[in-house]
Amino acid sequence: MSLNPRLRDRTIAISAVVQAASLVQQVAETGQVNSADMKVMLESLLVENAPDTESVYGSVSQLRTGIEALNTQLSKKKDKKDVTLLRYVISLLHLERQLAKQPEMLALIDHEIQQVPAQIDYFGDIMSPQVIARFADIYQRTLSELKPRIQVYGDPGFLQQPDNINRVRALLLSGIRAAVLWQQKGGRRWQFLFQSGKLLSATEALSREV
Repeated sequence: MSLNPRLRDRTIAISAVVQAASLVQQVAETGQVNSADMKVMLESLLVENAPDTESVYGSVSQLRTGIEALNTQLSKKKDKKDVTLLRYVISLLHLERQLAKQPEMLALIDHEIQQVPAQIDYFGDIMSPQVIARFADIYQRTLSELKPRIQVYGDPGFLQQPDNINRVRALLLSGIRAAVLWQQKGGRRWQFLFQSGKLLSATEALSREV
């Protein structure tokens, strides 16, 4: 199947939303996270003026986790779906719609993110705890104010650790970035919920590239 560019962009974007959600789930349930996958998501926050959605994430292969998880969820029977993962995805898509009604908040997030590269230079790595804490702080001071808040489910022992709280918030911020891309390319929540067959075909086409 050859995807038209817009559908390809849209499918990559929703795969990135799913990847962010999957990583939030990893942190919440295990206290661990795939560092390479998380780095891809954080780096996407700093990409501006990309020619297409794939360029935001470097390549389709960087979203293997999200593509595979999306493929699994769309192809599973209803009673086999990962309800928690789907809840995170729908919540991120909903929160993006709330953010779109808040241009001042959107401008503040953009301004704050533009300051992050200087911090990366200072600490030497986007994955340093200090930089992740900065992303988390941006989320906490902006998106966490919108209602309803995204509820994260997992092991309280992991979710009470400051580093894990920061990871979750930073990943949610990256998920919102992906949700913005999904919306910009014509994606809608109802498409994710009710056009799963079409999206599954597109996801399967992408999975053959990774």
